[in-house]
Amino acid sequence: MFLWFMVRAIMIVEIAGRPAEYLKGALAEHIGVLNKVNDIKVHSIKMSEPREIKDSEGMLTCFAEADFETTTFARLSETMFDFMPSSVEVVEPVNVTMSMTEATDLLNNISGRMHRYDEIAKVAGERLRQMIEREKELIAIIESGKKANVKMESGEKKVAKKKIAKKKSKKK
Repeated sequence: MFLWFMVRAIMIVEIAGRPAEYLKGALAEHIGVLNKVNDIKVHSIKMSEPREIKDSEGMLTCFAEADFETTTFARLSETMFDFMPSSVEVVEPVNVTMSMTEATDLLNNISGRMHRYDEIAKVAGERLRQMIEREKELIAIIESGKKANVKMESGEKKVAKKKIAKKKSKKK
């Protein structure tokens, strides 16, 4: 099947992490998926070397620049959601024309994805809030346990001293 490619773009995908070898491999694997997508024609992928992020305590960043074509502007927008680039430049065509149906589909796709991301963010926020509350509970339990342990230790020391005193008195 022959696909007519119409929309050419350059996107920059950036990731951060460490160590450098893992970072570069993870980015290569992520951006390399473009080569496997049937309705995307990749012209080139250029990868940077990992570099340290200023004031980040050893965190590194690495980016890839992908020059590719898609069949439609809507497909390009789907690709943007799939790869979450930090930058996109549409190279061709100079003007984009789409039908009302295409525009509606594109906007509904964007809206649906935004709602899903919002839901994920809210669930993650709630889980974080619950974890913080549980952490406070555990800290309180640990602190009360430490106090009980200190009391027990001082009591145990008194018992041990009494036993030592009894042994000394028996020897005499």
